[in-house]
Amino acid sequence: MKNYITIVGLLLSINVSSAQERLVKPLNRVNSGVFLTGLSYSREIPIAKRSTVEGSAGISLTFCKDNFGAQLGTELSVDYRFYYNIGSRERKGKNTAGNSGSFVGATAFSDLFPLNKLEQSNNKNFQFGGAIFWGIRQQIKDSGFQVNFLGGPALAMEDHTDNNPSLFISTGISYIF
Repeated sequence: MKNYITIVGLLLSINVSSAQERLVKPLNRVNSGVFLTGLSYSREIPIAKRSTVEGSAGISLTFCKDNFGAQLGTELSVDYRFYYNIGSRERKGKNTAGNSGSFVGATAFSDLFPLNKLEQSNNKNFQFGGAIFWGIRQQIKDSGFQVNFLGGPALAMEDHTDNNPSLFISTGISYIF
């Protein structure tokens, strides 16, 4: 246990000592989907000069194709992001506020449980999955509002059974506070 605490302390001190070199900043955000299909809170934390980890929790609305139902549920996700062009944007004098730039990354997500039960649907109680993505984020002037887009291949599983390869797309508006 002592060795574990020592290693964690050492990693944190190295992480804190390199804070002056970081191009990405820590952020607290409220996120909304483009069609108001979800509302979430996220915290983005820098882990390297151009990399972050972001945790998010919220409520989402999913439209079911069978019988045209709408499922309201809870969601959690953890994302890793590498901002590959933020350094060149900064050198060129372009906007990097709110970590504006292009990035690649990976996400692990979970829809924990539905808040409403659809009798006519074959909805599942638990879904989890992952995706790799390319994304872009741009802050609108100094307003604190951002426009976001993410897209890439995903694999989702429902109740530890059906593997469903799909397309992961997330677009919306965020507000930094």
